[in-house]
Amino acid sequence: MNSKREKLAANASWMGIIINGALAFFKLVISLITGSMAILADGIDTTTDIITSILTLIASKISSKPADESHPFGHERAETIVTKVLSLVIIYAGFQVLIGAIQSIINHNFSIYRPYLVLWISLISILTKYFLYKYKFSVGNKIRNSSLVADALNMRNDILTSLSVFIGIIFYLTLNIMWVDPLVAIIVSVFIFRVGIKMFLETSDEFMGSSKELGEIYYNTLEAVEKVNKANNPHKIRVRKAGYVYFVELHIEVEEEMSVKEANEIASQVEKELKKINPYIKDVIIHVEPLGNKEEEEFGFDKNSIKRIFDK
Repeated sequence: MNSKREKLAANASWMGIIINGALAFFKLVISLITGSMAILADGIDTTTDIITSILTLIASKISSKPADESHPFGHERAETIVTKVLSLVIIYAGFQVLIGAIQSIINHNFSIYRPYLVLWISLISILTKYFLYKYKFSVGNKIRNSSLVADALNMRNDILTSLSVFIGIIFYLTLNIMWVDPLVAIIVSVFIFRVGIKMFLETSDEFMGSSKELGEIYYNTLEAVEKVNKANNPHKIRVRKAGYVYFVELHIEVEEEMSVKEANEIASQVEKELKKINPYIKDVIIHVEPLGNKEEEEFGFDKNSIKRIFDK
């Protein structure tokens, strides 16, 4: 599964690098020819897309490596780390665009030469970014690659960015509103900031073990225990996400007269059922207790708390 997953991620990343490379080149050249701050902002944004695709490619390569002595839990969390780095790159790009746009307004630098170049490149960008968004989002969800999905969502926001530039240049051409170009650049910077901050917060949740998508895994765990005869009261369930895989810990109860061998077989059945339900669950640790056991334990979810938290 890892080799196929790595190949799909690599193909999506290379496609992003090639297409965004061409777009970024033409946008930056046209910004120099026309003096448009909006298309310069869009070009900078597209340049960050190239960086994100390269980092996604590196992350997919690293995360596909098997566990070793230095990394006993595997390398999957490399994707989360890369997504965190991407968020900081995007936030920085948004800041640079904002500063440049504000300076243009202060200096009354509103002139655009050959504005039809801006019109055509923004239209091409809208169509191209839509294709990249659909393609990367589909592949990212298929292989559960968080950095690729994040890259796809960035493509979706790029559509709004290029659309803003397109609408702005139409206003410039038809109504002769001179200050619309730096205004659009400021709007673009807000889009960029929003994407970067959202990515930063989501990866922070994952690092802290509070990823919103974990509800599915908790329900998978309850389902697996229910399918195994003589396994009772799943509790102290805790799930950690690492890239595209999950690590599950839980306690179950069995009849106290049961032998250690029988109890171990039941725990093994629960593990097998859970991995069958969700193949992205990499490892399961099950602690077995006697039925009706009462003791003070560290926090974990049970059936009631899972329904209360994740049914919202």
